[in-house]
Amino acid sequence: MSDFLTVFFGTIVLSSMVIIVHLKAAYHPYHNPIPLIISSLAVMLTGIFASSLVNSNLTYLDSMRVSVSESIIAILGISPLIYLAIFIILAKVSVSTSEIDLE
Repeated sequence: MSDFLTVFFGTIVLSSMVIIVHLKAAYHPYHNPIPLIISSLAVMLTGIFASSLVNSNLTYLDSMRVSVSESIIAILGISPLIYLAIFIILAKVSVSTSEIDLE
C-alpha cells in the first residue's frame, strides 16, 4: 500500500509541476496565471507533505524525488497499454469506410 500511495502522491506532484511549467511556457498578456500557479503550488506542497508522511524516514526533498521518480516509472510501465489503445482506435478509424455524399 505504501508503494501505491508513493506513486499516487508522486503523480500529483508531477502533474502540478507540469501545469506550472505549461503556464510559464504558454504565457499570454491577457491571461492571469497567478491563481492557477498558487493552486498548483498548494496541491504540490500537499502532495509532498502527504508523501513525506508515507515515507517518514525521508526528508521532504528526498520524499519528493522518490515519489516523482516512482510515478514516472509507473507511467512508463503502463505506456505500452496506452500505445496499444491508440493503435486499436486508429486501426478502427482507418479501416472503417465512410460514405460522403458530395451532392
